[in-house]
Amino acid sequence: MEKLRAVYRYLKEKYSLLTLRKYTTLAGTLVFFLIMSIVPLAFWMTLLIGKLPVNPERILALPVFESVKGVLEYVRTEAKSATTGVSVLLMVTSLYSATNLFYQMRKSGEIIYDFHKKRQGFRVRLGALVLMSIVMGMVVGFLLVYAFGNFLFSRIFSRTWELIADYLLLTGVAFLLVLLLNMYVCPYKARTKHFLPGTALTVGLWGVAVAGFSVYLKISNVGRLYGALSALIVFLLWLYILMICFIIGVIFNSERVKNEGGIFKETGKISNKNARKGNTVYK
Repeated sequence: MEKLRAVYRYLKEKYSLLTLRKYTTLAGTLVFFLIMSIVPLAFWMTLLIGKLPVNPERILALPVFESVKGVLEYVRTEAKSATTGVSVLLMVTSLYSATNLFYQMRKSGEIIYDFHKKRQGFRVRLGALVLMSIVMGMVVGFLLVYAFGNFLFSRIFSRTWELIADYLLLTGVAFLLVLLLNMYVCPYKARTKHFLPGTALTVGLWGVAVAGFSVYLKISNVGRLYGALSALIVFLLWLYILMICFIIGVIFNSERVKNEGGIFKETGKISNKNARKGNTVYK
């Protein structure tokens, strides 16, 4: 019984921390900027992978994307049509719009980590551009590996084992992506190991959330409730749930960075003295 009380107190403490950091508000804000950035991001991804031997439809055909496949297909089609006769002005404006999500992620990270040092917006925007380039490179690399793996797995494994291999690859890429985002949103210099637990928590919650969301859609009648808007509502709800999982992981990591001496000096060495005193060293 005492163990159950300890677990209850622990969960209550963590939930109080989440509410203190306004995790649902931050998640909703990031979903808004994701919606605003998703077509520009898809536009640039289409420019990058347009001539590569990859077929994104194979990935969208995975059961994990079944509930939002229609919206994702629409975004991909619109982005592909926008690349026809593209102008320099469109490329510049879409590039700026595409960085908004990562820019706001960093700002949200500063709120979560209680970071008050003033920074130049241009530097943060430039960092968002660099991160966007890295993320797009990771996606292109994943598509190439997936195309090769799909070609190989389909000839070696049965359909069940092929799906398992696909999900393992997708989970690995998701882990690397979330780890990169966690390191980016943190305004302090910290060791990579301090971001691993929160990253694993986010990816694990994503798996549970996607599975639970699929079950919810099967037992509920969303189409009757929302009618023609059901596909869009489902997509927004799907994004909101995934973003909440991401914010939870970031908040979890923020406590580790603050409480476990994960603050770096400019030399790159951990300063336990600074960590004990509560001093912080900025990036």
